[in-house]
Amino acid sequence: MQYKIESIGAEFSNKAIAQLENRFTKQAESGYKLHSVFQAQKPGCLGIGQPTITYFAVYVKEQTSL
Repeated sequence: MQYKIESIGAEFSNKAIAQLENRFTKQAESGYKLHSVFQAQKPGCLGIGQPTITYFAVYVKEQTSL
């Protein structure tokens, strides 16, 4: 099994959702299936600023055995 992780951001406006659909479709056309989505938080600048939250998509591709 092969994994691929992609940052998908944290914006979910109508336009961003349409773009996300296109990204998922593109990955599916390459043989990847969406496995899961998880949230991560990056600390702010120098650890004192506002943290940034983003989301990551995890895709999997089954590998054929020879």
